[in-house]
Amino acid sequence: MWRIHLMVALLAAGALSCGNVPAAALEGAPDGGLATMVSSDAGSTDSTFDGGFGALPCEVATLLRTRCVSCHRTPLVGGATMPLTSYAELTAPSFLGGTFAARSLTRMKDPLAPMPPGGLLPASEVAPFEAWIGNGAPMGTCGVAPDAGMPMVTCASNRSWTNRYQGSGDMNPGLACRACHAGQNFKGQNPQGGSELRRQYFFAGTVFPGPNEKDTCLEAPPAGVTVEILDGTGAVKLTMTPRSGSGNFYNTTVLSAPSWLPYTARVKRNGLVVSTMRTPQMSGDCNTCHTELGELGAPGRITVSP
Repeated sequence: MWRIHLMVALLAAGALSCGNVPAAALEGAPDGGLATMVSSDAGSTDSTFDGGFGALPCEVATLLRTRCVSCHRTPLVGGATMPLTSYAELTAPSFLGGTFAARSLTRMKDPLAPMPPGGLLPASEVAPFEAWIGNGAPMGTCGVAPDAGMPMVTCASNRSWTNRYQGSGDMNPGLACRACHAGQNFKGQNPQGGSELRRQYFFAGTVFPGPNEKDTCLEAPPAGVTVEILDGTGAVKLTMTPRSGSGNFYNTTVLSAPSWLPYTARVKRNGLVVSTMRTPQMSGDCNTCHTELGELGAPGRITVSP
């Protein structure tokens, strides 16, 4: 039996502009984009692959994941001045007094300068965060697991992409595709700052055979694996098929975010749902979180394991 884990990751740099992209624009093109529009299919689920923010309560982690850390992360993007990705960062002293958590709450409730930009969040989303701060910001247990030590990073196929930035749908599996195409040096992958905006696909990632595969490791995924993107109603908006030579998947829409964000995702094999992501996301550069060892609560790679 195959086990598939997926968490669509947080987008780096300016990719979270609130543009309106019609659903039809997400249809795949014959250039290897591998994306097709499909009808809604709620399907069934048998597992969850959503990580937490470690020592934070889950409601606080959910708010940060869906509303804040697309910019307030490392590296900082979009003009953000501090990361908000851990308990230590949230409880650190703010530049203006108090903690960064308290300062964040102030901005969330400020109608003249709200955070995130674009208007005040629903009170139901902010309330758990406000209550947590009011209670002294106690540690939580969302995603906390016993420390099993640092996992070993491997490459099951013993084959790696060696052509660096030569254009191909199979290039650099495991690296942050959209960040690189935008000219960003995410985790040192693009030191020259080269960009290719016409292939700055909104959704992009890599399916690996194991959770701790090395960057650029080439491995063919099993047949019949697809990654589905769902809107807030549960309707499937996009289906992507990992490339047979690398496990890379991506759509062919660039620049603007779809109007139906936030979204969730699920993975199927031979038409059956294997795993489901239930925490809504605002970004699609999957490999910014699904690194060799995992970032921001991700368990590691998006993986297909026997």
